[in-house]
Amino acid sequence: MSALNVLLNGLIDYAGLFPPAAVEMPEAVLHYAACRQGPRSSMLGSFVVPVSRLDEFDRAFTALSRRKKGPPAWKLSALVGEEVDAELARAIRHETPGEQFASAQIDSIEMKAASAGGVARTSGLVPHGMRVAYEIPPGLGRAERWSVLSAVKNAARMAKLRTGGIEPPAIPSPGQVAEFIWDCARARVPFKATAGLHHPIRGEHRLTYATDSLSAVMHGFLNVFVGAAVAWSLAADGGMALSADVPLDVLAIIDERDAACFTLGADRIRWRDIDVPLAAIERARADFARSFGSCSFDEPVSDLNALGWLR
Repeated sequence: MSALNVLLNGLIDYAGLFPPAAVEMPEAVLHYAACRQGPRSSMLGSFVVPVSRLDEFDRAFTALSRRKKGPPAWKLSALVGEEVDAELARAIRHETPGEQFASAQIDSIEMKAASAGGVARTSGLVPHGMRVAYEIPPGLGRAERWSVLSAVKNAARMAKLRTGGIEPPAIPSPGQVAEFIWDCARARVPFKATAGLHHPIRGEHRLTYATDSLSAVMHGFLNVFVGAAVAWSLAADGGMALSADVPLDVLAIIDERDAACFTLGADRIRWRDIDVPLAAIERARADFARSFGSCSFDEPVSDLNALGWLR
């Protein structure tokens, strides 16, 4: 596979139930099923569903499986809400059987974590074979965040970065995104991202699909994941003696708005004068920068096609 294909493989977790798309459950289930059979299915990750809506999902999936039978199983990422212990228990025992052995199984759990103690306690409730991603609140100070990341590392779990929302204040600055990624890299904690990464390159876009939507500069998923690959390699090499200061190249990649500054080759992705070899991308995707949640699968694919980057 080309370097871009490796970067994109299983990258997009479908979160169509969430704003700004916020489609109804039957529509979301049908759309995910169609994407699984589509020409860009290799880019598709898990189906994101709140634990509180698992019964609703079960009904829609069962109805679908009567018409579209057979394996492989769907992978679900379940979002835990306010009733943490009860929802964790519900998620851990969940499986949605379908017709002819089709099934939907929770592959990962996502929840918020504001303290190291909270991570340690809730992680102990989840079997080690199930992935857990902890969303760290943006309001935490850097020392507090480092404490939470250390707990995530000790529990062998993942961190989660919120990269946008439906209002401009929900979008973190390039510096905040780069700092989070660099801290995860030097702590050796894998992460996923969520919200606001509908477009490959950072730029100004409408925040919702409403005709009167506000616009803002949104982060690009190519920026984030190429930047993450560079950060992971630098941290592995002891870059900057693992200083807390974010490497300037990582920050500049996150902040880049010119698609022409990225060159996509068979064995590397190049940003300006920085080469990111295929092996570095493979390592980062396998061990570090896992995926991002998007309420649209079509929009990222459409943008990549418009740039002429998909073959």
